[in-house]
Amino acid sequence: MPGRRSAREPEGYGGLPQNRQQVWGMLNSYRVVRVLIALVLMLGMLMPAVTSPVQAVSALPATLPQSVPGTIEIRADSLGLPLMYHPEAQDYPKPAVYVQTGDRITFEVTIAQDGEYTVWFDMAAVGDLTVNPPEGSLQVDGDFPLPEARRLVFPLFYQNTSDTFPLDRYGNEILIPQQRLIRWSRVPLRDAAFSHKYPLRIPLAAGVHTFDFRMTRESMLLGSIYLEPFQPYPSYAEYVQNHSAPDSSRVLIALEAEFPSFKNDTAVRPVNNRSLGVTPYDTYRLLLNTLGGESWVHSGSAVYYEFSVPQEGMYHITFRALQNTKSNFTSFRKITLDDQVLFDELSAVPFPYTSDWENIPLGRDEPYRIYLTEGRHVLGIEVTLAPYEQAIEKIKKVLLDINDLALEIKSLTGNQVDVYKEWNMSDYIPDLRERLLAIAADLEADVHVLSEINRGVRSQELLAYQMAIENIRFLAEDPDKMPIRLNRFSEGTGSAAQLLGSILPSLQAQPLTLDKIYIHSPDTPPEPVKIPVTTSMVEGVKRFLHSFQPVPYQSIGAGEDEIEVWVNRPRQYVDLMQTLADQQFTPQTGIKVKFSIMPNESKLALAVAAGIQPDVALGISTNIPYELAIRNALYDLRSFEDFDSFIRIYSPGSLLSYIIDDSVYAIPETQDFWVTYYRRDIMGALGLPIPQTWQEVIEILPELQRYGLNYNTPLSSGAGLKGYLVTAPYIFNHGAQLYTPDGMSGLGSEEAIQAIRFMAESFTIYGMPLTTANFYDRFRYGSIPIGISNFETYIKLLTAAPEIDGLWGMSLYPATVLPDGRQLRYATGSAQACIMFADTDKPDESWTFLKWWMSTETQKAFQQELILNYGREYLWNSANLEAFQALPIPEEHKEVILEQWQWLQEPVKLPGSYMQERELSNVWNRIVFDGANPRVAIDNAVVIINREILRKMEEFGYIQNGVRVKEIKVPSIETVKGWMENADR
Repeated sequence: MPGRRSAREPEGYGGLPQNRQQVWGMLNSYRVVRVLIALVLMLGMLMPAVTSPVQAVSALPATLPQSVPGTIEIRADSLGLPLMYHPEAQDYPKPAVYVQTGDRITFEVTIAQDGEYTVWFDMAAVGDLTVNPPEGSLQVDGDFPLPEARRLVFPLFYQNTSDTFPLDRYGNEILIPQQRLIRWSRVPLRDAAFSHKYPLRIPLAAGVHTFDFRMTRESMLLGSIYLEPFQPYPSYAEYVQNHSAPDSSRVLIALEAEFPSFKNDTAVRPVNNRSLGVTPYDTYRLLLNTLGGESWVHSGSAVYYEFSVPQEGMYHITFRALQNTKSNFTSFRKITLDDQVLFDELSAVPFPYTSDWENIPLGRDEPYRIYLTEGRHVLGIEVTLAPYEQAIEKIKKVLLDINDLALEIKSLTGNQVDVYKEWNMSDYIPDLRERLLAIAADLEADVHVLSEINRGVRSQELLAYQMAIENIRFLAEDPDKMPIRLNRFSEGTGSAAQLLGSILPSLQAQPLTLDKIYIHSPDTPPEPVKIPVTTSMVEGVKRFLHSFQPVPYQSIGAGEDEIEVWVNRPRQYVDLMQTLADQQFTPQTGIKVKFSIMPNESKLALAVAAGIQPDVALGISTNIPYELAIRNALYDLRSFEDFDSFIRIYSPGSLLSYIIDDSVYAIPETQDFWVTYYRRDIMGALGLPIPQTWQEVIEILPELQRYGLNYNTPLSSGAGLKGYLVTAPYIFNHGAQLYTPDGMSGLGSEEAIQAIRFMAESFTIYGMPLTTANFYDRFRYGSIPIGISNFETYIKLLTAAPEIDGLWGMSLYPATVLPDGRQLRYATGSAQACIMFADTDKPDESWTFLKWWMSTETQKAFQQELILNYGREYLWNSANLEAFQALPIPEEHKEVILEQWQWLQEPVKLPGSYMQERELSNVWNRIVFDGANPRVAIDNAVVIINREILRKMEEFGYIQNGVRVKEIKVPSIETVKGWMENADR
């Protein structure tokens, strides 16, 4: 059984040697091993390098689960790879090899009799890994035996670096930093979504079979591989019959759930709960006293607790648990002991909705009696979707059926909706009504299953199911009207496809919060959760009085010797920033920093007017710095001597929005990107290439639209104002400029007119979607298999769409090919910025802080701690290019993003630029919706824009009495590059 190195003896160690000869023999063996390790280390170039920037703690040899009868073992020394002498391989009692991306292992196995078999790996993840687990694929006899065998995911483990929570400056508990735990374990091959009840079952006929395992991502140490005949879990009755032992007596072990021994998902974390029924509890301080909640929802996410029992016998296990996140919904957990599911009932333990904390024994009214030997054990609690798997798979199948049927209808109707046109759909699709009724029948069968799981209680998921069924049955009543009623079938809000699509993530999220875990004798149950009325009243009064105290991180003002920093981010970010500053920045520089959460960045101008602005603000939206700077509210950061050399960490185009003349009033903190996302499976099935230019996009549009599909552009996202974020790239890529050298509108140039014309014709002529309410959803379900989107979509695809993992890719923003052959693919990258206020009395200290905060080392540490503490959902898109290169995302994605950032160009801000941004959007609307002549619409807009620019120039002192008295400088990428190149001269 795996554990910490200091917690156990080497595997197989049976006590002290009995004589001097044994001692001498052991010493000689150890010397030989040490000499061999030293030789290997000296010849390190002959061996794979396994290093990691993340501190890793090794586990001692595992007492791995016993194999079932008939198991076939393939030892690592028979796999044809050099044996591994890495120190962590010494913790495994058998030979081990090191496999990394691209490695291939082939072996033959002779099967004695037909049947289903499971495959198990002894493995330990090592190397440069933080959150990306090792992955592989398995073929048998030259083909994938199951679709799920194309992508196999192996676990990573993490543990706390301390046994107690650190405290922030206000005495509140903050998360303990996490570190990798290198742990040998026997891992069954499972589906990548971890939704099946059992490991993958591979059907094999008697005879010789060739297995081909390939490492597709990351690396790991690999020990023996096992083929086991599949055996279902025994029932509880069978388990008890096979484990007859007396009940233990007077044992009560209480484990605080917020302190797991280790876990396999960094997103699972301790959370604060203010209920009087949890322990520990404090009226005034924020304690991380429970585990999970909304952070523990993904199937396969598991926490593990090590404990020791003083006597052999039968025990009960009880959880103090709460599931009040999702009303009328039952969450499930798989319970393992020493890495094994003891009996079938533990494969999916239900935790229904409760409004308050309860002690829930395994088995509830008749608690399960679980046999434990004396000594140490490991309790595993894993999120499982197994009870919902049938419904989830049915929804996915129905969504495909809906999509196929909708495409079939659109291929007949030409994707045109005419309410006055009648169709006899039964002539073209004779079985249309039967297909609709079959879809409804499939869904109705699942409604009953879900209702039984939730004990007949009507949940939101059941209501959405019923509405989808009603839509489909309504359409089946008159199939000939399907072309004009697709909004109830496959398109838009409230359609059957949309309703079913909303159910999927809901069923896949399984929240549960734990306070305590009890391992106890049947005669020693834990005390029930009861809070006296008087205690509740007293605590209520104390909380009320305490509510008048300043709220930590939201109070204004700092000490005389402190820099005050406002942060436009949630508390978890601010907690980590304060910790990093207190532990690193202040000891290094002697400068103290106080962070506060900014409630509303739009009120910064009011804070300046009231004289309560901070020294520095972080996380500021990219449109705000210019508006403050033009009113002399911000400090010119380029006045510091080392500014030009410091900004080499950025893309030159990312600074353009913060420049006024030769001054710079903000530096980028985070950075967005716009790239092409595409579905490999759909584009491959259609035989369509991934377009690299807009001309190639236009060429694939007819084939996409023939099947009712389309290409998404940023202009399709949302309604209302089309800001520079999505319109400026068209101008840049046609070789035009937003402004003339004297600061007036540049939209009247021939290149700008061509750009605006193409913006409009993409929709009026080429039929791109005018509105895409949610590109992520449309992309996920395949109705828009290719399009342009940003970092937000990337995070969702990476963390919330496991069913299409490996089926999508990224490419660069489409290039515009100019008449001279140049290909331009500029895109914006607005995100958040850092600013320093002009009235600060600590400018040098504030600049020192900003340099430290945006330094490569600090940004790397921050993004690593974010991910290790909160999971991949908290990926940090640092504007520091060097730090971004260390982000733990697939290398193929990182290469695309970094290459696209070479084309990053933010729109320049000048007096009156807001009017040009607005009018550019208005011109597009007039052309697309009103059919206006592009040149006429642009000419009228230029008059309005220039009038406002002149008015603003006069307001800010560039013009007096109609005469220019101050030269305006329009910055460019070349301007910033010049600063960087000349910094050290």
